[in-house]
Amino acid sequence: MAVSDVYGFNDKLIEAIGLQKRKLPGNEVQVVKRERLYSIKHKDAYCTKDRAFFRDLLKAVTPDPTLFMAKQAPGDYDWMSFHNEPGQTFSEFLRIPKNIPALPRKKIYLLPLVFFEDPVPKDILRLLRTYASMFFGLPVKILKPINIKSQIPYRDNHLSGTVQVDAGVILKKLELLLPADAFCLAGITMCDMYPRDSWNFVFGLANLIKRCGVYSLARYLSTFGDQKTTQVKVDRDSLNNLLMRSCKVMCHEICHMFGMKHCVYYECLMNGSNHLKEADERPLHMCPACLRKLHFSCQFDIVERYRALTDFAEKHEVNKAHDWFRRRLKQLAPYDEV
Repeated sequence: MAVSDVYGFNDKLIEAIGLQKRKLPGNEVQVVKRERLYSIKHKDAYCTKDRAFFRDLLKAVTPDPTLFMAKQAPGDYDWMSFHNEPGQTFSEFLRIPKNIPALPRKKIYLLPLVFFEDPVPKDILRLLRTYASMFFGLPVKILKPINIKSQIPYRDNHLSGTVQVDAGVILKKLELLLPADAFCLAGITMCDMYPRDSWNFVFGLANLIKRCGVYSLARYLSTFGDQKTTQVKVDRDSLNNLLMRSCKVMCHEICHMFGMKHCVYYECLMNGSNHLKEADERPLHMCPACLRKLHFSCQFDIVERYRALTDFAEKHEVNKAHDWFRRRLKQLAPYDEV
């Protein structure tokens, strides 16, 4: 039996992570631990030669078919049906210009933006700050909200019946507001957005070089489209739903600022999304390839990160994500009580 057949991941999916198959005797392939089927490539890119470090990294990025799935074929209206993206392997990620958090630029800043609509709820902002600090392992600060509606072009979208602001122009304004100690600046708004005249809308937009991004939560509300401008009225159930969606788009857009492109290999947080259903189906977790890119950039403790995300998801009743994080943590730290 070939190694690629044992756990269901083909060469392309393994190569995307920066792993290579080890040559093992045929009878041993079926009995060794999953991570022993592979070895880590690109060890020379790291600032350590510690064997325990690479042993733990290999375990953390080896894909388990019970938790990770290859990217499914897109539907007619899904992102990959309209955008022919080649993907980005870990090897390719290493070769491109990228942003690495380092003193003095290590903070993630969240900037609430207001135009014509209700502001982002303070409860959501506080939870997003907490989640981002766990997800990236970096300090996160919320800035005071600003209203820049007089500086940003807007339009009426006849399909949704909503007012939209130009996300591209917002990005240019954010470049001028980037704090000196910022790794990146992420604008958050409840106003719907468009990236260019020919597009219907966009959930978010980011600029890698300028380390700025902006994303909208407008279309994540069940009341979207009831009024021209967003009015936030959430009960506990919809608050949890809004939180999950907000965490997804925030982390997705900030990951772009590290130089990460859309994932085309696995079902992953970094998949592109063309509509709300596709965005909702995108998982809150990263695939092994994208996790390795982020870990390379931020150097967090992967197990501790999963432990924190598991606790957060349980506390705030993000049930589907909690189940996944709990199961993955159990695989990486089998003696934990999770």
